[in-house]
Parts: sequence; C-alpha cells; structure tokens
Amino acid sequence: MKRRHLLGATAAGLAATAWPAFIRDAFGDGAACDEQGKPAAAAGSVAQVSAAFRRARQASRALLVFVIPADDGAKWERGHALGELLNFGADADLAPLAGVEVVCATMADLKKLVPSAGNGEPLMVVVRTDKVPVAATQLDVALPSYDRMGRLATGSWEERLKGDETIAAQRIAALGALLRKGLGADAHNVEARAASVRARLVKAPPSGARWATASGCGVDVEGAEDSGIIGCGMGHVPSKSRRFLYFFSVDGRGASSR
Repeated sequence: MKRRHLLGATAAGLAATAWPAFIRDAFGDGAACDEQGKPAAAAGSVAQVSAAFRRARQASRALLVFVIPADDGAKWERGHALGELLNFGADADLAPLAGVEVVCATMADLKKLVPSAGNGEPLMVVVRTDKVPVAATQLDVALPSYDRMGRLATGSWEERLKGDETIAAQRIAALGALLRKGLGADAHNVEARAASVRARLVKAPPSGARWATASGCGVDVEGAEDSGIIGCGMGHVPSKSRRFLYFFSVDGRGASSR
C-alpha cells in the first residue's frame, strides 16, 4: 500500500520494479535485492547518492548533484569554483540551496541510479525525487578561469590580486544565477535560508566531498589525519579559492587515493 500511495497507480508500482536496485531502495520499498533474493549492496559514491536520494525524498525535496569530473585537473577547477560559491556567495546566491539535498558524485555513478541524468559533465544535475520516472535536469554555465601560474600576468602584484577578486565575483555571480534559474528565486526569508545553507554545507562539506585548504605549495584536507598533501608548483591560489571542495578520496595518511 505504501508503494501505491507514492506512485498513485498499480501500473506505476509495477513499472517501479524495473528500476535499478538502488532506486527501488531509495524509494523506501525496503532493501533492494539481487536475483538470488539477497540484499544488493551499494558501494562508494553510488551508496552516497542513494542515501542522499532517500533523504531528499523523505524530506519532499529535490536532489542537487554537484558533478565530480572524471579528469583530475577538472576536479581541482570545479572544486575551487564551488568553494568560492559556498564560502563567499551572497544570501541570494545560497538561498536556493536551502530547499534541496546536496551530494557530490560523478556522472557515471549518478547514471547508475538516474539513467535520465544525461550526457557530459555539467556543473550540476537536479533530480526531482517526486517524479515517476525520476526526472533530471542539467544545470551548466561557462565560468571564467584564473591565470593560476601567472603566465599571462601583467602589471603589479596589487593589480593581479584585484583581477583575482574580479574573476571570483564573476564566478560566484554566474553560479548564483544558475541556482536561481534551476531551483527558483524565491525572495521569502532569503537571509535565514542562506544561513541554514552555510550551517549545513559550509561548516561541514556536502556528502561525497571534503573541505580542503590550498596554498601555493600544498593542500590540507579538513578532518583527515596527517592530511598535508605536498604539491609545490601549484602556483598562486586566489584568496577566495583557498578553501575548496576536495573531490579526491583520502586514505588514513591523508594521501590522495583516487
């Protein structure tokens, strides 16, 4: 009866049995089982997406996935951009996140649960957990890049720092506009909603990522034992990029293992 209440029709309930196992589990029909009737185990970030999907559905929220790129260089770039948004975004930029469950995952892992997530590696994917079948919408925008190694730098150091601030503001504004477009721009209680986002996603990272702090010669991963990762030659790190979402796994010694 619980499934019929959710889906609204017996036919829809029967269709749900054809969904991937993790989706059936996320929709609250008990632990998904394999062909032998044993519980099917989710692993890695697939399990994190499944758990986040379940939390979103139980709270009657959409699921917002911050997409982790496959390329290591792109992981750094995207993690820094999202860190800028979460740490320095204005209330209007962050408030849309108050109404969604947030998780970080690769497109490959997301598509194991939500085949309709689409192709490519957009910045974000919105998954509407109240739809049957599950509906997914990609959110993407081109972001300006920093000249981190100073190859194109001209003028004084102060002028370069000012340029960094301009690029950071442009990136944050673009991401905030993307969230308002994709999630809605409700003007109600913006300050309070933004405060709830900072408490939930800035003090602690979203599921599937770690917070880390970068200098020009290393990275410290928050909450990881002996997390100092040496990376001399990384070059200049703009001030608003220093605390960022770290999309690599970390072993007990703090070393990157992905």
